[in-house]
Amino acid sequence: MYWWTIIVRDLSVHKNSQIRYWNVLRATLRKLHMLSYYKRELMYQLQRLQQKDKIVEEYRQIMKLLLIKARIIEEPRIVMVRF
Repeated sequence: MYWWTIIVRDLSVHKNSQIRYWNVLRATLRKLHMLSYYKRELMYQLQRLQQKDKIVEEYRQIMKLLLIKARIIEEPRIVMVRF
């Protein structure tokens, strides 16, 4: 409840509208609580990702998960370059 009280107080101080939707709450919480280096770390993991002894499907799933976590949308042709 502490973080919720802070969010509501900040919204009222800055005269912003109240949070009514889940995606707005989630985005607000991400800005407040996500570590600053988290996205950089995800990008680093994505750039260093190698297939090695993984099967293609496992490699693709790991790559897709990292892309989703980093909120990156790539064109299909760019994804194919990674393979």
